[in-house]
Amino acid sequence: MSDSHDLFLETLQRYERPLIRYAHGYTSDLEDARDIVQDVFVKLSQHIATLDKERLAPWLFTVCRNRALDHQRKHQRLVVMETETLDLETSADPAPNDAMEQRETATALRELIETLPVRQREAVRLKFIAGLDYQQISAAMQTSIGNVGYLIHHGVAALKTKWQALEQPQAARLKPALA
Repeated sequence: MSDSHDLFLETLQRYERPLIRYAHGYTSDLEDARDIVQDVFVKLSQHIATLDKERLAPWLFTVCRNRALDHQRKHQRLVVMETETLDLETSADPAPNDAMEQRETATALRELIETLPVRQREAVRLKFIAGLDYQQISAAMQTSIGNVGYLIHHGVAALKTKWQALEQPQAARLKPALA
């Protein structure tokens, strides 16, 4: 086998699932996300001989983002993420109420991520959904590593504040019932 073929297979194994999760953040349909990622790997196969291995992950996620944005423009609708996640597909079957609670939590968190400013949202997605490191995020977003840290820090802080605001009314409703 050639080095390019080996690199392609290693890249497919390492990045397929993170890319699908990342693309799923842009599309409301898991199959559309898989189609987007398939396009990414087709493009990779066409350019693998000329790509810098050190910049492979940022290249993949940049191509994925561009394909996902093209998909959004084509379908001209706001994206509401599904509650289905790839991680649940391979996990042991939790109790039905636990699975439902996990899906509700994941949906609420995704909705909160969508309220972040565009750059913060992109940095948070790349870090926590795609699993990239700061250097890879920096390359994919074409910004400094320091700015990546700033965007992620402020994005996470905003998410924490918004999450606590969601939880607060629920806690307030429970107090009278417990008294």
